[in-house]
Amino acid sequence: MSTGAVIAGTPGAPPVMLIHGLGGSYRVWERVMPLIEPVARITAVHLRSTTSIEQDGDDAAGLIDTPTVLVGHSRGGLVATALAERHPRLVSKLILLCPSWSIASRRSARRSIERALGVPGIGTLLWAAASDAQRRAGLQTAFAAGVAVPDQFVADLRDRGRANFVRSSQAIDDYLTVRPLAERLKNVAVDIDLVFGELDARVALPRDEFAPLRNTHLTALPRVGHSPHWEAPDTVAKLITHSLRPTATARAAVGVRRRP
Repeated sequence: MSTGAVIAGTPGAPPVMLIHGLGGSYRVWERVMPLIEPVARITAVHLRSTTSIEQDGDDAAGLIDTPTVLVGHSRGGLVATALAERHPRLVSKLILLCPSWSIASRRSARRSIERALGVPGIGTLLWAAASDAQRRAGLQTAFAAGVAVPDQFVADLRDRGRANFVRSSQAIDDYLTVRPLAERLKNVAVDIDLVFGELDARVALPRDEFAPLRNTHLTALPRVGHSPHWEAPDTVAKLITHSLRPTATARAAVGVRRRP
């Protein structure tokens, strides 16, 4: 599985890179892309996600050559952060949707089924025996209650395979063990929007962890789970499109609350 991208939008418009999360693909952005295509030149990444967060950041950086708004969902938010850490000249803004911000914040990764998938032998058997209905049930935690799990999310998870899923998940812990997200963002000079769903069952809402960061703005979306780009695409599209305008206008337009 190689790193690649879908290119869309308006040639000559400001560049935006969309980075999917664990077990996903570029297809998770299908509800957002049509909303931003008139005002953005879009690179929707499809990552290998088999080694480290840092390597994924380097792979994504190889697809752009100019300062770009990076939008990362969940694990993709960490990849966007790594890209900003390692290739700062390529980043004009970060929009991080529901990123794990510490190992303890990863609610779903502590569940017995996800731990079991990481056990050699047992994990292989569990993955092979799982039906699409069971995968769909497992993915329900990525959405607020009552939101149907889309078929492409189920297919993406199946296509990734167990080994890829386990390695990609472990890479999150490896990255956050070295330094949690708030510590990493201290060294990122661009403006940062952190967006969480109030009903997120996979990542705990932060409290005051990001309060000292003066360039970071935190928003919690009501009635939204772990997938704002699917559950609230209009809101995410507004964040992106207004980020291409003066910063003050962007904050006012979407009602982002700045942490004191």
